[in-house]
Amino acid sequence: MDKREVLNELGLSDGEARVYLALLKLGSTTVSELTKQTGQHRTTLYDFLEHLMQKGLVSYVIKTGVKYFKAGDPDNLFQYLKEKQDKLGQILPELKQLADEKKEALSVEVYHGIEGFKTMWHDRLRAGGDLYGFGVDESLFKDRFPHIMNHFINEEEKTGFKELLLTKNSAKFVYPQKHLTYRYIPDEFFEPTATGVYGERVFIIIFEPLTTIL
Repeated sequence: MDKREVLNELGLSDGEARVYLALLKLGSTTVSELTKQTGQHRTTLYDFLEHLMQKGLVSYVIKTGVKYFKAGDPDNLFQYLKEKQDKLGQILPELKQLADEKKEALSVEVYHGIEGFKTMWHDRLRAGGDLYGFGVDESLFKDRFPHIMNHFINEEEKTGFKELLLTKNSAKFVYPQKHLTYRYIPDEFFEPTATGVYGERVFIIIFEPLTTIL
């Protein structure tokens, strides 16, 4: 897993992620050394360092008139995330109220790409309840999203809810978790367009191009 990409997903810009990783590698260092390590212009580096300090991820000390910058403990990233969650929690009731005011009796949402697929799974975990699905070829999910599927299935297992799924007789792979139950149908009746129901929602997953309809 690419460290910089994960830091980007946590909310750090690409430049901030590069500088933060360089500081972890170098330890306490000057902007001159950071310039050599990252190839960034000094002015740009100072901007990135300022943003990282505002996030509580970088600090500095002055030695003989020179600033030495240092990355904070990586555990500080959890505190950074918690602060973002706390801020979201403060306005979440208002956001939900705004959404409820415009909620339609029937709605169709279409998501594209992996982030859309993850959005559906997050919704599934929030909604809870058992999931009933057909057209499920688990090998497609395993090959396309190995880490994502393992994460969400493990999270789902913790909720105590189940999945009851129809797949084909020739299925090469099914997940071993006990909360997933599979039944098999002849291949000629199987269509690999995963369709499922949970709570009051129905989802359809099309793999090419990756599209999730909820």
